[in-house]
Amino acid sequence: MRLSEAIKHLAVGAVGAESPVELLPAEVVSVSPVEIKLNENSKLIIPADALIIPKRMQSGGDDALEPGDRVMTAALTGGQSFFILDKV
Repeated sequence: MRLSEAIKHLAVGAVGAESPVELLPAEVVSVSPVEIKLNENSKLIIPADALIIPKRMQSGGDDALEPGDRVMTAALTGGQSFFILDKV
């Protein structure tokens, strides 16, 4: 095996071993704008611009978020975006 093939093989293995998404429980702090507080770090408030919210959970939707709601989020790689999956 050539060196370039070995490096490629190692890189593919490293990427495959790392989880691209982390599930994190959170609590809704406010709804206008929507902000959440992660359970693992109660001092960190995630602002609306870093959240991806399903249409049904947005204001006026069938399952709109309310302050105090507990939700499960998926933190996308790098922790720069959080997708609210559902209420728990």
